[in-house]
Amino acid sequence: MVSKEKLKKQVEKTANALKGAGKKISSNKKMNSGKERNKDSGKGRNTVQPHRHCRMCHIPIDIKREPPICVEQKCEDDWKKNKKNEKMVRIAFFIFAAVFLGPLIFKGILAF
Repeated sequence: MVSKEKLKKQVEKTANALKGAGKKISSNKKMNSGKERNKDSGKGRNTVQPHRHCRMCHIPIDIKREPPICVEQKCEDDWKKNKKNEKMVRIAFFIFAAVFLGPLIFKGILAF
């Protein structure tokens, strides 16, 4: 069984995490342009302004923003980590192709 102290600490930890998430959400309201409506376009109909979403945390960002991530440091770090991983996977693929297809091609050339 879980002791009361451990349970109390876990509840406090969860409550603090939720408070932090609430602050993050409220600070992102300025950036949350997806909720705003453009009343001038679409012949009087309300339409969503053109935007895209952060690839890491999915909050709305400007459509022209490159790379497609928000201003959060965590998102920037995750973006760099993913790009590095993609590069390593691409290199590994070409090495794999060279190791396994190279001898087959070479053997085919020698057969002529």
